[in-house]
Amino acid sequence: MAAENPCDIAAEQALLGAIFVNNAAFGRVSGIVRPEHFFEPIHAKIFELCGDAIGGGRAATPVMLKSKLPADLDIAGMSPIEYMARLCSEATTVINAPDYAMSVRDAWAARSVIDSASEASAVLSAYGSDPKTSITTLLGDLDRIRAELDDRRQARQSIGQCMTDVLMRVDAIREGKIEPGATTGLVDLDRSIGGLQPGRLIVVAGRPGMGKTIVGANLARATAQAGNGCLLFSLEMPSEEIGCRVLSDHAFHDNVITTSKEIFESTLDARQMARIEGAAADLVNMPLLIDAAPSLTVGEIAARTRSAADELAKRGVRLRAVVIDYLKFVRASDRYRGQRVYEVGEITAGLKALAKDLGVCVVLLAQLNRAVEQRADKRPELSDLRESGDIEADADVVLLLFREAYYLRDKAQADPEAAAKLIACENTLEIIVAKCRMGATGTVDVFCHPGASVVRNRR
Repeated sequence: MAAENPCDIAAEQALLGAIFVNNAAFGRVSGIVRPEHFFEPIHAKIFELCGDAIGGGRAATPVMLKSKLPADLDIAGMSPIEYMARLCSEATTVINAPDYAMSVRDAWAARSVIDSASEASAVLSAYGSDPKTSITTLLGDLDRIRAELDDRRQARQSIGQCMTDVLMRVDAIREGKIEPGATTGLVDLDRSIGGLQPGRLIVVAGRPGMGKTIVGANLARATAQAGNGCLLFSLEMPSEEIGCRVLSDHAFHDNVITTSKEIFESTLDARQMARIEGAAADLVNMPLLIDAAPSLTVGEIAARTRSAADELAKRGVRLRAVVIDYLKFVRASDRYRGQRVYEVGEITAGLKALAKDLGVCVVLLAQLNRAVEQRADKRPELSDLRESGDIEADADVVLLLFREAYYLRDKAQADPEAAAKLIACENTLEIIVAKCRMGATGTVDVFCHPGASVVRNRR
């Protein structure tokens, strides 16, 4: 029985006793354990009642709570008031309350893993079952359980300790013990957002034709070229196509411009061929991995990211950035099936948790809604983010892309003024920093050659 249902009844009792003796203990453990983590239902109920009382500004004592439980309830041969009084009398010290809470939570995690594995085993035992579906579900369950065990969620500290930690971080960065954010390859953008900082979720959004994939691939290639490990999920296009874009980007030179289309269709002259062969030789040694599996869940992305981190670590390189192209092709779990707003919220929250858990920067490409097209000024705004407000809420940085040349091209033939403006902005991409938790908003102008899949610092 114990093997099937791991539990720590003694820790549950000690935790409740500590809270009764000193209600301040509840504040120290409320971020660690929740009612559903308890094995004994009566313990879960008592913990919930303690939370309700303390949250309402009242004392949580056996006397105050006895009316909340059935008087005739039998708990190991005792009435509720007798049982709670016993918990008080046998309580040790409130200092150990967080340790008791972690024991309760760890036992819950063990039970949850066993339940998920048993459910997957039962499904797989059925004739005609789909192993991929079962594995995907199991991975999602395990990721959620693992997130619950992340002790960084419970960090409560005094402002003095917080200041000590901040100054220690400043010293560590100055001494080179903590690396600054990995570069985007764009100097002005790095200056604006601080580079690709670990633990961040950066959303890069734009309408079709604005260059989302170009920017995503450029960030991946540039940060890898600087020696940082990077994983690029190409959920929409096959690896050969994204490979052509990365190659044309890296081979770019003013005198020898090769488009990704020319590489893909092999319509290259001798100079172009020599250029891309040299670029390909450079790319071979870069710590850049491309995963072109279609339609992945957040759980599958997390599992593949951990695998990529291990692969890069064997080469002596730390994974620092994950680029996902793009949101539309990330599958949500079945929990909110058909409710896209909630599905997107689940996805962005999961990717933010992944960034914090692995200490990487996750760059998520997304599409803006059609409202942009109805305005005279086509420059996008935060409100244009498609499908869910959670995208903006979960993102640490939101970058919106705008190429005026895209909208001028159709007008240029009939309108001389539009033709003149097109010439002036043909290779300009505006990266609008619409949100930045640790920096200022504004616009960064960069050079862009869409055909060659190139984004560069403004000259």
